[in-house]
Order: sequence, then C-alpha cells, then structure tokens
Amino acid sequence: MLFFTSCENDVDITAEWKEVIAVYGLLDPLQESQYIKVNKAFLNEDGSAYKIAQIPDSLFLDSANVTLTRLNTGQRISLFRVDEVTKDSGTFSSAVNYLYRTDEKIFENEPYRLEVNSPRSGMTAQSSIWTLGSTRIEAPFKTSNPVFSLASRFIFVQYMPGSNAHAYDIKMKAEIEEYTKDTVFLRKKDLTWNMITNYRVDPRFPNRVLHQVEREAFMQFLASSLDSSLPVIRNLKSVSIEYYAGGESLVDYISVNEPSIGIVQKIADYSNVTGGTGLFGSRCQQGIYNVPIEPATIGFLASRPVTMGLNFMRLP
Repeated sequence: MLFFTSCENDVDITAEWKEVIAVYGLLDPLQESQYIKVNKAFLNEDGSAYKIAQIPDSLFLDSANVTLTRLNTGQRISLFRVDEVTKDSGTFSSAVNYLYRTDEKIFENEPYRLEVNSPRSGMTAQSSIWTLGSTRIEAPFKTSNPVFSLASRFIFVQYMPGSNAHAYDIKMKAEIEEYTKDTVFLRKKDLTWNMITNYRVDPRFPNRVLHQVEREAFMQFLASSLDSSLPVIRNLKSVSIEYYAGGESLVDYISVNEPSIGIVQKIADYSNVTGGTGLFGSRCQQGIYNVPIEPATIGFLASRPVTMGLNFMRLP
C-alpha cells in the first residue's frame, strides 16, 4: 500500500533511512473484529526501492502501540498485533502481514481517535473520524420471506442511508449450480455483480434512495460471466445483496486516487493522518443473504435471447 510516484525528473527519491508511520484502517461497527494496518515508509540511498520492498523489516515498525479512543466516553482500546490474513505476493514482501486487531465493540455514529506510537523513534501518528450508522434496507428484499424475481422490468433497490455515509457500493451475488445433461451435480459458482458503484449521498440531507436497475443488466451480467459453450445445465440457486457504505475520508481517498482524464497525470497525495500518512476512516457493510428464486424466474432466463444459451433449468 506504500509507493512513490512522480511525473517530474528532479525529485530526489533517495535519503537516509527515516521512519515514517503509515496507517490504513476502516472501522466497521457491524463487524466483530477491526483491523488497522501499520507500516513504515522507507527511503535509502544505498539500494533500490524494489529490493528494499522485499525485506519485511523495511515495511513494519519494530514495535508499535496502537490504541483507539471512544471520544464520547474516554474508553481506550489497545490493539494487538496479529499475522493471520494472507497477503498476495507482489512487489512488497508477503512473508508476513502484520495487522493490529481488536474485538472490542465499536459503536455506530460516534467519534473515535486512532493513535499509533513508535517506541523506537518516539513518533506518534493520529487521526479522528466518526463511525457510520447502519443502512435501513427496504428493497428488493424487505419482507420476512423474501424471494428474487425478474417479473418486473426493473430490479428496485431502495434504502435509507446510515448516519455519516457519503457514498455506496451495492453488489449482488448469484449462486449458480452446474449439472451434467443427466442432472449429475458438477460444481457451484459464486458470481458477483457490481450493481451500483460510488453512488454519492449527502449526510446533511438524508433522504430515501431508490435505484431502478434494468433486469436486462442482470441477464447480461450472467451471459458475460458464464460459458455458453459448456455442455451443462444450470440452476440459479439463490442471490444475495450487499451494501457497502463509505465515510467522508474514504470517499475523499477514492476520489483523489481515481484515474485522471486530463493531460496532467500526476496524482495528488491524500492523507488524513497527522504525524504520519495514510487513511483512517469508517465503512458499514451489511446485506441480505441466500434469497431463494421465484420459480418463474428460471423459465424467464431460459426463454430470453440473452440467457437462453446458458441452459437454465428449474431443478428440484
């Protein structure tokens, strides 16, 4: 998550070793555990940045005191270091992936301060944010016994944004079962459709949001995700919908790092961390899962031109 970029040729990218605290973390009040990533940025004149990036000691502080303070009550929460989330291989070393974790409850719609102290250098980085409140989901699945149907031209997505939410991503997940022509089970596939991306809301004027998504878009998603040449029959077993609400600092971070469409390609740096660099924010993830399919929907998929080649069939 740490990198150095520039479009200019006169920037000095070497210097003596210097410890700079880099922090990345999003508090989610609806999750049981919270994780904060703490790294150190590095510069050194005796070797290339690529080689240094492969040395784990170059990426992590020798030790760090990481605490959250619930500002409404003064409660202090100490986070402990873990190495339990596997990091993908790449430019930076993946030998270890230290994160700081707490299982203490994080409350909705409250201010929190994060502090990271390095005993070795004496440096302290800190940032304060408000956590998000939960979203009130009203459609497409708002009854006690929901079903997914393509009877209407539109898939209606309706919700009341949570406190302090500035933007939403909404994803639909489809569980597909594949069988042989003799209905012998082969495999299950989980597909994720990005229904809504980076939809902005104004927390100062909370209003109910309604999206009308063409059912054709869902069918085109299935057609582009599944191989119609395979000699299989398919069953749409269930769908789930997930809401991801982002706070102000997260939305600002994403906006700053969006690809430039202008002539100047230099990306501005964004950080809301004092005494260091990085991002501290809040998000709220919630969803409705494993919603069964209304039987007529399978026949609809089997008869529509865009999906009929996928061999959907209603199975017991």
